[in-house]
Amino acid sequence: MNMPNFINSIWQTATLFFHHLRKDHGGAVAIYLAFAIVPVIGFIGIGTDTARAYMVKSRLSSALDAAGLAGGKAFFSATRDQDIEMFFNANFPTGYMDAVLSGPQVNIDTDNETITLSASATIPTTFMRLIGHDTIVVSSNTEITRQIEMLDLVLAIDMSGSMSSSAGAQSRISAAREAALLLVDILFGNSGNKDLLKIGLVPWNAKVNITIDGSIFNSGATITQPVAAFTNPETGINQSEVYFANNSPVPLLAAPPADWKGCVYSRFIDDANPDSDADILMPPVSTAISDWPAWQPIGPEGEPVSGGTCTSAVGGSECRQCLSHGITPQQNSKAIIQGAINDLQNPTSTTNIPQGLGWAWRVLKPQSPFTEADANPPMNRQQAIVLLTDGENYGGSGDGYKGTFGLGGTARPDMDARLQLISDNIKADGVIVYVIQFANNGSALQTLLQGVASGPGSPYYHYAPDAAALQQVFHEIASHLSELRLSK
Repeated sequence: MNMPNFINSIWQTATLFFHHLRKDHGGAVAIYLAFAIVPVIGFIGIGTDTARAYMVKSRLSSALDAAGLAGGKAFFSATRDQDIEMFFNANFPTGYMDAVLSGPQVNIDTDNETITLSASATIPTTFMRLIGHDTIVVSSNTEITRQIEMLDLVLAIDMSGSMSSSAGAQSRISAAREAALLLVDILFGNSGNKDLLKIGLVPWNAKVNITIDGSIFNSGATITQPVAAFTNPETGINQSEVYFANNSPVPLLAAPPADWKGCVYSRFIDDANPDSDADILMPPVSTAISDWPAWQPIGPEGEPVSGGTCTSAVGGSECRQCLSHGITPQQNSKAIIQGAINDLQNPTSTTNIPQGLGWAWRVLKPQSPFTEADANPPMNRQQAIVLLTDGENYGGSGDGYKGTFGLGGTARPDMDARLQLISDNIKADGVIVYVIQFANNGSALQTLLQGVASGPGSPYYHYAPDAAALQQVFHEIASHLSELRLSK
């Protein structure tokens, strides 16, 4: 029944009745008064039953909204339909106000990424039964559109040797690949490209290969570019040019050697003066006492620390070569980022988290050296980094810091301090930092990574003990990056 029309009809009938009653002064007034009880009771019934109907309708609308939002967050998850049902039932319990429910009816439009829900409830009346109306039917509907606001995202994935260890039935790097692919699936949905979404990838271990992933270095194609005169912080020599390899946008302080693999040192001088250093800063810069317009290339065997060769001072691992995986700059192709993630194989070497996080920041921002991000976005934009690691900082002679903090675990306090400084700068730059501590329950590492993340708990910091937990973590991060809105 149409409640507003019904109420208006009753009101008009009662008004006309009392108008005639007021004009009648005969002995039949008592009879009229007796009959007047009926519309009065009707009005009482309307008030009581209408209030109950509106309470049911409000509860029904809220339940549909909650169910739709839950389904939107799990849009591409196998549990989506169960989540919709669970949230609806939790917000509209069976038998609420004695209502008999029809629905909810759920329609999923995967192409437009919308969920439409509708339901109705039949409510038994109380007083209105006296005037011939046994039930009231109310209905509601809602539509949820799953949207991604403009988003730039960089994944910084640990490729140190421990990532080849087990995470249950599979290796840690295999679990990381699958979880990262899940995040990409959720963010792209069924679209192969999204104009408002860009994702990049920075694999890292003791250092970062700053070449474009899949490109081939040609030493004969290195070029120079003139710059304002500066003193090279690495050599102390004045120069007025920087170098560019053919397969990287990163400026270099020197021409890379013929057998260069693509890695560079951190912009750090071990002179006990923090104003000398730019490792915790984003672009090529000048500090208070040093100019860093570029980075120093590393030879293929790491730093020669003894007699011109790299020695194996700590188990040999500090002299491992640069990763073969380069950087995938930000782009909006689902297939490209999927391919780059699938290529993450054969982890090796040690752990230098500041290097991984620092280069993720440089890939994320529109300033040089990586300029794929829009410098003047047309709308509000989120910028985020997802950092995954299973290990603790470990110093080596061939890492980005040249072993200046010491070798092995002795370098950890200083490397941890550099990590905290760079993460503070990244967050101050408006970047959201998600951190995943994977398959390593060290409490000291947890304290460090909680400080690195944008918050000490979910959704920013997560501990994932195994592959299944890692999938859930990436799903939660993707959901947090997805903005849902009520479209109807």
